[in-house]
Amino acid sequence: MNEAAERKDEEIHMKRWYIGLGAFATLLSFHLDARATCTEGMKQDCISASGCPGEKECILGFDWGTCEYIPGAKISCTAPTATCGNTAGTRTCDEYGNAGACTATQSFCNTNDCDAVNYAELSSLANRIEDHFNPYGGTQLAVVRKQSNGQLCTVTRNHGFAVSAWDVYNHSTAISTMTYDIPMNIWSVSKALTGARMAEVLAALQISPQAAIGPYIPNWLSPGPGVEKITFEELLEHKSGMPQPAGDCNVPSVFHDWLEEGCEIHFITQECLNNGTDEYNSMTYVLLQVLIANMTTNLSQEMTNYGKSDAWTAGKLLDLHVRGSYFMGEAAYSGCTHTLSHSPFAYPPNATSTTAGYQYGTDFNTGCGTGGFALTAYDLAKTFSLLYAGDIMQQEAVDMVFDSGYGMDWAGTTIGGTPFVMKGGGFETSGTEQQSILFVFKDHPGTVVVQNTNIHSDDNVGMLVNAWDEARLCANGVPAEALGNQMWGCPGSESYANKATLCGSETHVCTPAEWEARRFSGAAGTPDHIYWTDYGSTELGYSGSSSNCSARYVNASPAGTTCGSSGNAPMRICSGTSDAEGNACNWTGCKYESSTNTNYWGGCLGNTTAGALCCANRPCADGTAEQSWGTNMYGCAGSVSYANRESLCGHRMHVCTAEEWNAKRASTAPTHIYWTDNGASDLGFSGSGSNNCAAKAYPSTGTTSCGTLDSNGDSTRPMRVCSGTSDAEGNTCTWTGCKYESEAAANYFGGCVGNANAGALCCPD
Repeated sequence: MNEAAERKDEEIHMKRWYIGLGAFATLLSFHLDARATCTEGMKQDCISASGCPGEKECILGFDWGTCEYIPGAKISCTAPTATCGNTAGTRTCDEYGNAGACTATQSFCNTNDCDAVNYAELSSLANRIEDHFNPYGGTQLAVVRKQSNGQLCTVTRNHGFAVSAWDVYNHSTAISTMTYDIPMNIWSVSKALTGARMAEVLAALQISPQAAIGPYIPNWLSPGPGVEKITFEELLEHKSGMPQPAGDCNVPSVFHDWLEEGCEIHFITQECLNNGTDEYNSMTYVLLQVLIANMTTNLSQEMTNYGKSDAWTAGKLLDLHVRGSYFMGEAAYSGCTHTLSHSPFAYPPNATSTTAGYQYGTDFNTGCGTGGFALTAYDLAKTFSLLYAGDIMQQEAVDMVFDSGYGMDWAGTTIGGTPFVMKGGGFETSGTEQQSILFVFKDHPGTVVVQNTNIHSDDNVGMLVNAWDEARLCANGVPAEALGNQMWGCPGSESYANKATLCGSETHVCTPAEWEARRFSGAAGTPDHIYWTDYGSTELGYSGSSSNCSARYVNASPAGTTCGSSGNAPMRICSGTSDAEGNACNWTGCKYESSTNTNYWGGCLGNTTAGALCCANRPCADGTAEQSWGTNMYGCAGSVSYANRESLCGHRMHVCTAEEWNAKRASTAPTHIYWTDNGASDLGFSGSGSNNCAAKAYPSTGTTSCGTLDSNGDSTRPMRVCSGTSDAEGNTCTWTGCKYESEAAANYFGGCVGNANAGALCCPD
């Protein structure tokens, strides 16, 4: 065969081969199309014989692959053993689709289906936290007694001295008397402690509350997406997560699951409330405690330097609120992680009811709140008095906590015209809610803590109002006898030296002049008990006879006669010759000084005990404050010399220093011209005129005295706070708009040459 013929035969053979291959391809395509059930890359849910969920993928576009099961997935089941009376449970799947044994869901509120996503996150976080802090002391529990009826109020003075504790408004005759040492069911008041400490740390480190927490999260804690962007302010104000719609706890959040406010309440508390609508965040306060410990660098550091208080805490995290053992139901409700009180009444772990000493009611672990704090009433009250007074916190931190409401969830109103803010928290049991409530009166340094208020009892609000109204007046807790304008009688039997112990946190022992000026006329001003007044530095003696007598100062003209006892048995207010407390008055029906009215004066020889007349503290001596800055600073208008500046301030008040004005004024401008107190130094001036001047300590470089010097060489007309060049009282400021020392902004200082008078800025002692 020649070459051409061979090529032709080969071509015919190839064509037949291609035709055959095409036919085979067509046949194969037909068969594949007949089998096709999926598109390549497509995925489909699957489930194992045990009910474990999984997923399979389409292979080559014509067949499904093997089911890949989700390890850790949970499926519902009925548990053989109930937890807290609940048999709903879960089984955990492995990678092979096998489901483990059925165990009861640990969440007390498992019916809300929050735990499928959130509980694992909470548990994981808690384990990391607990592992990190266990070397620093581990966990302790404190068991206390549940007080079922009545309230305990503790009122504190400035600087942490507790002056009142009592049992009021009982609805049971069997209840034992409550005392200072009763352990507190603190609940969410612990958030206030945590918030106060965080504010203190921010102020000390000069970190803005608007700063993100990311740089301060410890390395051992791995946060979820977006957590680093949360600000301190958002944590402190319960705003770190996204609120969830009712009935759906799995709505995606910009933050990690355990910061979703709507879900985590079902794990942090044992309350089933509205299926996820709550936004009261506890987990964020656990995170705050982690940040505090990390930012203070010393885990054993005291939370605050309480000084006069017996209460303390280390800076370590308290984690019971995210541990699985927390969810055990009312009968075994977890208690405090450790005790903050040195007092033996803040009970050790596993204390029995006999050890506790309070025999009324049933055993109940104390509710220590997110902070896990165990404190007695006495220590908790002292703690907050110290915080508010500024003894242990920088002023910026105090302002942050109490003006911004950080950590407090403040709800505010007034009692007797006095504005207050309140913090409380509780756990509902059998229709009642035993709760601690913290009252802070922003214009006063007193604190009231109400222990175990029955939230659902009748007239509860009225009880609180009445309790405070009495608490702030009389320190011994007895009902106050209203006898005049802002004046009350506090019955008792104390020596003259101890008379002040009878007055409450917002009152002082009245002077004789205050009794004369404030007493109601007629029967309303008639005392039912015998009371001391405060005569000051000169004894209030007597003159006349038993049927015609007067209370008269021993240095008056004509002079009164001393009552003896080294001035400790002076004339006093007498309801009669004796009263229910065993006090006595030899003479009664006496006048005061040269008055013609017999205003119940009497006494006095051998009459060594009495109650006390207590008058309301007032920021300004005349009873009216023209300005209040909301930071315990008041403007008392007037026109007095610098030497007489204190005369404008009320009882237990002092003229504010220039530094106090500088720290407390915020953005509020003065409406009058006021003196400050410059102490041992003189406040001179520098500069060339209004808006180009400064108030500075004199002598110092570049500073000029305001002139008109006293015997110490200090000016009697120093720089002062100016509302303008003049005010309604006739005071003047030649220069205005001056700065203070080296401050960059003008702080309303001005004056001063020839400007002789002013009012006064007054701050609490």
